[in-house]
Amino acid sequence: MKWVDVPLAVWLHQPGESLRPFFAGVMLATDYLSWLFHVPSLIGVPGVWLLLLLLFLLSWVRRLPHATTWLVVLLTMVGSEGLSNLLKLYSNRPRPLDVFAHHAPNASFWQPGGRFDAFPSGHTAWVAGLLLPLALRFPKLRPTLLGLVGLVAAGRVVLEAHWLSDVVGAGYLALLLACSVEIGTWWLRPKPAGAPAPNAR
Repeated sequence: MKWVDVPLAVWLHQPGESLRPFFAGVMLATDYLSWLFHVPSLIGVPGVWLLLLLLFLLSWVRRLPHATTWLVVLLTMVGSEGLSNLLKLYSNRPRPLDVFAHHAPNASFWQPGGRFDAFPSGHTAWVAGLLLPLALRFPKLRPTLLGLVGLVAAGRVVLEAHWLSDVVGAGYLALLLACSVEIGTWWLRPKPAGAPAPNAR
């Protein structure tokens, strides 16, 4: 997508200045939310992770229809963040700010020198990992949740922290994980009380 990434970044370089204070506020809120989600509990694991696991267990025991939602959110969020960090180590792609400041020659992956980490967008991967599973499960909330993911993704591009393909790649990564975990946990979904067994005649 370099033929889209670079022209878009160049086009936004000057006009985007008026939008940056707004998106800087969006990023500040996102960073604060991320910090809350990563505050460690007494056992060293982030407290929100334990809360999501507890919500899953309690709703599963009570046989609530959306019990696995909390497990899918947890696994997708953690998986998106972890995989995006691994991909950053491999891709070695500079951010637009690095290119505009001449710290890197171009937007290519696998730069011959320097240590860069643009692809994929970690902010977008984390927010998408958190919200996409909820968007898949709750259609009425889908426009709002997808809008929030889009807002964060747009902010990363406008603030010149990422190229368009960085945020698109992060979104696809989270979506792939959300769908995979959703399918992989089907057997944990509580059956309604009184529902016949699969082999019942």
